[in-house]
Amino acid sequence: MTKSLLMIHGIGCGGEVWHRMQPGFEAAGWTCNTPTLFPDQRARENPPASLSDLGLDDYVKSMADTARQLSDETGAKPAVIGHSMGGLIAQCLVEQGLVSQAIFLTPAQPKDCSAVTLPVAYTFLNILIGRNRSKAYKVWESGFRYGVLNKVPRRRHAEIYADARYDSGKVYGDIADGIEIDETLFTVPTLTIAATADRATPAKAVRKVGEKYAKSPVAGDFLEYKNNAHWIVDEPGTDMVVADMVAWLERTGPGN
Repeated sequence: MTKSLLMIHGIGCGGEVWHRMQPGFEAAGWTCNTPTLFPDQRARENPPASLSDLGLDDYVKSMADTARQLSDETGAKPAVIGHSMGGLIAQCLVEQGLVSQAIFLTPAQPKDCSAVTLPVAYTFLNILIGRNRSKAYKVWESGFRYGVLNKVPRRRHAEIYADARYDSGKVYGDIADGIEIDETLFTVPTLTIAATADRATPAKAVRKVGEKYAKSPVAGDFLEYKNNAHWIVDEPGTDMVVADMVAWLERTGPGN
């Protein structure tokens, strides 16, 4: 049976963020699906006016449709890994019963787990100042370097930021408002991962996510990496994180 893995990127990003992690999963026999949410609208520059019409529910629906399509194609529900905003979307897919396993990698948090910190505020300062849900925003470069890439060598910052995309103010607002997730509907294995040096989804908030899902019908697992930050998808130590995730997926997979 095909081992299908849906990998959902975070806000301001596209499917290319998985290029460092993907080979490790493929070597373990996983077929990786790395879609970019609304690539025709979430542009790197000059996004269309229609982008501001999209909200978080639209992102969730898009990934729910993708999960259903993978299920139809393979005959089994996919596993899912979501990073940052993608981690929040992944939580929604678990709640909807669309996946077989889930990893929430330095995820955005549901409403009852959020934690506001000064580093988060600085990272997204241009969006906090704008506060206009009818516009599109890209995280400003200074905030991206400070809050997302703080464990990445500085020589790589410009290259990574060049791939940053616009998202709608509505999506940013939806995440800031918080959405409710019912952990009593979580009936598959989940793993929540925090990074101690994370300034965008702070570890103290992600720990709350882990605690929330530890109370689910299938108790969720939790890991924290002390030397990593938000760009855990491609920074020093990433290969060890991949190895740990692969091992967890194998240990908790269907039939185990």
